[in-house]
Amino acid sequence: KVMSGPYLSEQDKADIIFGIQQGVDFVAASFVSCKQDVLDIRKLLMKPCYVYTPFGYDPEDEETRYDVFYFMHGFLCNANSMFEGDEGAIGNIFDWLIYEKKTKPFIAVALTWDYENAIRDFDTSYKQILQFHMEFRKDILPAVESKYHTYAKSTDSKGLRESRDHRAFGGYSMGAVTTWQVYTLCGDLCRFYAPLACDSWPTAQFDGAKKPKETAETLASASKVFRLAPEDYVIWCGVGDRDQTMMQMIPQLVEMWKLTPDDREPPFNKENLSLHLLPGYQHGVPACEQLLGIVLPEFFPGSAE
Repeated sequence: KVMSGPYLSEQDKADIIFGIQQGVDFVAASFVSCKQDVLDIRKLLMKPCYVYTPFGYDPEDEETRYDVFYFMHGFLCNANSMFEGDEGAIGNIFDWLIYEKKTKPFIAVALTWDYENAIRDFDTSYKQILQFHMEFRKDILPAVESKYHTYAKSTDSKGLRESRDHRAFGGYSMGAVTTWQVYTLCGDLCRFYAPLACDSWPTAQFDGAKKPKETAETLASASKVFRLAPEDYVIWCGVGDRDQTMMQMIPQLVEMWKLTPDDREPPFNKENLSLHLLPGYQHGVPACEQLLGIVLPEFFPGSAE
């Protein structure tokens, strides 16, 4: 007999998400009465990616390869915000950059930390951000780069590491928090990083502002763990000069530039870590669009003079 009403209560959803955040390997469901019950659980677990391909991209062309830019939205947005609705002009910016030859043609992937791609409260979003690096390494990269023509010759660990020079990760606001996490925990997978309008929160919210030295040391550990030299990564930070998050970023960046470990050369310098202020811009989508238009030609330069 099929039960009436939704199979998953709000408490069921909260419990499943909590379990995923703790790293459970599988979800066992009780009292399943139809196929839709299982599909409801699967939907809850899924997170979409929206993929931009440049004009002229041919799925049958096995020779042409593309750099990839992975982008994470900010709080109160979701994966499709990048390309849809009033805030969806970023795809047009990509078209313009490529048409004007400011960048090479590239693929862009809009991501989300939110289960069901549903906007959640601030604390829940932060918890999901702390888990995102595992999904990026294990699920997202293999799924995207096995389907599209990127520089990854294979999507095993070796193939993804060897193609890291053709991969960038960026995000705005809480997407920048995600970007710092990906740099720290997936530094072997991307060469370029664009944390826009927020500091790093490795253990608690606003760590970069409140504990800048400790945060800088945590970020510095990535190059040691992944055996990267300072020339092996680029962190391009950007923010509007009227954005309150600028004052969260600066203390952390100053401490990063000051780091001088005893056992190796300084991991950060003015060549691989930079801060770019956007005059007159506050926190918001227009600043994000402008910053992406500036940073992507730095990552994937085209032939325009």
